[in-house]
Amino acid sequence: MKRCGVLALVLFLTSCALPYRPAQLLEEGSGFPGIVELASSSTERAVDVLLVHGMCSHDDSWAEKSIAKLVEAMKLTRSSSPIRQSEDVGGISLTRSTVESKAGTFRFVGMVWSPLTKPLKKQLCYDQTVKSELCDGSPPYPAKRAGLNASFKDTLLNDCLADALIYQGKAQLDIKRRMKEALLAATAERSGTSTDTPLVVVSESLGSKVLFDTLADMVEEPESSLAARTAQRTIGRLAIIFMNANQIPILSLAEQTLPDASLREATQPVDSLQKLLRERPRSLLERAGSIERLVIVAFTDPNDLLSYVLPPERYRDEGVQVVNVLVSNEPTLLGKIERPDTAHRGYSANPDVPSLMSCGVPKSEACR
Repeated sequence: MKRCGVLALVLFLTSCALPYRPAQLLEEGSGFPGIVELASSSTERAVDVLLVHGMCSHDDSWAEKSIAKLVEAMKLTRSSSPIRQSEDVGGISLTRSTVESKAGTFRFVGMVWSPLTKPLKKQLCYDQTVKSELCDGSPPYPAKRAGLNASFKDTLLNDCLADALIYQGKAQLDIKRRMKEALLAATAERSGTSTDTPLVVVSESLGSKVLFDTLADMVEEPESSLAARTAQRTIGRLAIIFMNANQIPILSLAEQTLPDASLREATQPVDSLQKLLRERPRSLLERAGSIERLVIVAFTDPNDLLSYVLPPERYRDEGVQVVNVLVSNEPTLLGKIERPDTAHRGYSANPDVPSLMSCGVPKSEACR
């Protein structure tokens, strides 16, 4: 019996695999600097980091935890405590944190936009099996659902996918307008920043598209406008874009028409990330000798049904380096399935992700 118990334990442990932990780079021989390393490349010895969450409900604690994990991964010796403050801009919450250390100054701004979609998602509360805080007080769901099915319906569909549908519909213009206001507020105190100061973007799933769409629209405003000047400056300072759970390929389908019947396949139009990248030559920044080119790092769990790797060839003409990093956010049970909800929502909890963002590949000496 003891041997059977040990054998059963071994089989269980080996069946719950994490094939991409530690994380693996999809493109052989590729690498990228981490946030801590960027500080030494700037004249100010400073880095600005902008964080934007993806679909699903979030609050200020998401920003605070995400920033804390990045700082912890950098292994910084602080010379002062981080400064935290939050403000509401048109329904979007901005959480700021500044960390002074021997490695440099790191200024974080976390943007939480999901409160915008709560009023619309509340319409689905009648279908929620286990009532969330948003749906507290709504009538109980009358039918019986299997436990996992109930969890997936409550989270992936009613809370998460609903955000994507809302954004791709009539509410998009209003969401982008408010995101513009929040970006102007988030970057206002950096208006005098040296163009050599690197900017790092950490964006998740739908948040990547919301951010890129908004910046691309801002650039199209009159050149003398505050929005256009802010967008140009922001794009110009970009050093690294970290994307968790990239959804641009599937979300972009909603912006396309059916191809002509005479064509064998549809011509893929320029997406919002490409539009953003094509504004770089016109930006205020041509950082001679600072960071040679923009690096885009996409973290993807292959079992995350809602995410896609970023095709390097699609962005090669934009003069950027694309690095795809494969991660495992949750164990694969019996080699058959990884929970879809935790696979998509588990990037921030995966220790490999903040570590690689902070310290890069190969790992910075400053993080050792």
